[in-house]
Amino acid sequence: MKRSILFLVALLALAPVLTAGVPKIVAHRGYWRAPGSAQNSIRSLVKSDSIGADACEFDVWISADGVLYVNHNADVDGVIIETADSATLANCHLNNGETVPRLDDFLNVAKDLKIDLVLEIKPHKDRAREDVAVPQIIKMIADKGLTERTSYITFSRNAFDRLVEQSGRPVLYLNGVSPKVLKEIGGAGSDYHINIYRANPGWIDELHAQGMPVNIWTVDSEADIQWCIDHGADLITTNEPELAMELVQKAYGDHPLKVMTYNLRFGERASMDRLAEEIKAADPDFVALQEMDVNALRGAAGSNKGLSYINELAQKTGMFGYFGKTLKFESGGYYGIGILSKHPARSVESFELPNPKAVEPRVLLAGVFELDGHMPMVFASTHFDYSNKETSEKQARYAIDILKGFGLPFIIGGDFNAMKEHGAVQAFMEVALPLSGDEDTFPADAPVKKIDHLYGYPVENFKLKSSKVGVASPYSASDHLPVVSEIILNYGYNK
Repeated sequence: MKRSILFLVALLALAPVLTAGVPKIVAHRGYWRAPGSAQNSIRSLVKSDSIGADACEFDVWISADGVLYVNHNADVDGVIIETADSATLANCHLNNGETVPRLDDFLNVAKDLKIDLVLEIKPHKDRAREDVAVPQIIKMIADKGLTERTSYITFSRNAFDRLVEQSGRPVLYLNGVSPKVLKEIGGAGSDYHINIYRANPGWIDELHAQGMPVNIWTVDSEADIQWCIDHGADLITTNEPELAMELVQKAYGDHPLKVMTYNLRFGERASMDRLAEEIKAADPDFVALQEMDVNALRGAAGSNKGLSYINELAQKTGMFGYFGKTLKFESGGYYGIGILSKHPARSVESFELPNPKAVEPRVLLAGVFELDGHMPMVFASTHFDYSNKETSEKQARYAIDILKGFGLPFIIGGDFNAMKEHGAVQAFMEVALPLSGDEDTFPADAPVKKIDHLYGYPVENFKLKSSKVGVASPYSASDHLPVVSEIILNYGYNK
């Protein structure tokens, strides 16, 4: 048990890395590529909100007479903002004809919208002007009731320090310092160009391990946006917010899956060919398997004697195969549980389950798998104790803790040796969604109880479309009927 406990601790420590969640889309300088818009225009702010972007990024300067303006460049129409007065700037216009916006006017519009704000204070040649601008900006944001919707970014270390001291809000640094340095200077997260992260491939995980969000800018191509999604960006800053939202929807929206659980009765009733055909006919994405032999010299296994069931079934179904040992036979070989998957695994681990009565050992076999080659989820197989309901409940609750520790949506399938009124099933009912219907699964010739189950966690990420069990028959391939369910996994993107 010691190794499993240590691994669970490690998983819990890594949970922030694995729970980056659905990335938020930040419209860079507003949605300025929309018709009638311009960079940092009020129109670009409104358009960002209208398409459902999560945030609008914009840039702020202070004029010589202390008025705050929204603009990217240091100048408008050749007029330098920080050395000009507001009377002069009132005659300066953006490309769409708007007068260069005062921050006050910009925020008056923003407060009636839903969109969050990412406010960048531009580096001024006279750093003392930043010292004047920061408290004015913070006060104006508060007066408009926008404090909780606003975060801050800057390239200026001076403005950064002032914001950290005074704002009480997340302040992200735009210069590509290491996660260690960022934490030391009080940064709430990183906001770096995509090339910084590519040059430092461990930084994203390191930042997440420290609980810091990762913003990546400025990514406009489909390939770069997908890179951000694949690498766990929390925010994606882009001039193409609609494209980014489309790609996030594809990645984090509905994923139809077919999952299966099947106790094989150690191959006593059917050949590997027949079992493989049953699995192939169901066409599942994942299969939780129980009562499997590997190179065991079990006489009752007939033609399957000495075979590695997981290797045989993986080869015959064209799926990836993984095995979790519960017993080693004195005569040679092993017995345990398995997983078949159409999808590649990042990792697969076997966890010993509690065994207070010192009876047959039980394990949980759990892996992090990649849907569509990049979206992570956990699939697990198990086989709980049959001799004592208190033991099986302890095993179920321990398994739940392990699976929740991954910080990802999970599906578990298995022979629970328990019906709905028993503690092992009740433990899952408390936190997860049943994914296997109500049909009885055992014994296969004339089923009278349901002991084979599938569950999904968290509840809100799963939807059950349909579930069915195999056809009851004295000629069934096992003493359990297989359960096959069609489900929808959604990672929480609901735009």
